[in-house]
Amino acid sequence: MNILIIEDDKLTLHSLKHVIESLGHKVVLAENAEEAMNKIVDGKFDLVFSDIMMPGISGLSLLTILRTVHLVKTPIVAMSILNDKPVVEAAFAAGANDFMVKPFTLEGLTETLNKFDANFASDVEKSR
Repeated sequence: MNILIIEDDKLTLHSLKHVIESLGHKVVLAENAEEAMNKIVDGKFDLVFSDIMMPGISGLSLLTILRTVHLVKTPIVAMSILNDKPVVEAAFAAGANDFMVKPFTLEGLTETLNKFDANFASDVEKSR
């Protein structure tokens, strides 16, 4: 899959990139919502991981803009260190398809990737 990661913490950004690439996926990085918006609208991604708490445009605002203004259909996994019900609900209300709590476990990340990779493989089969 082609995956975009939006994360303002460079250590998390590069760690996530390394793990996802080691699992056989292609990764593009964005360090903020503004940079990500151009890449999402112009690029072809199968999945997006987006931090929801970033300086400038927040990940929640980014989700809302992508879903309502740009009509982006790409699955988006919202990420946060906060694992409380209002944050999770806000992410889904803004348009997230899934939610992951940071820091990640390899098992949790692999499970999320497989969930969307299976959907991607199924869509490819349907289009044949």
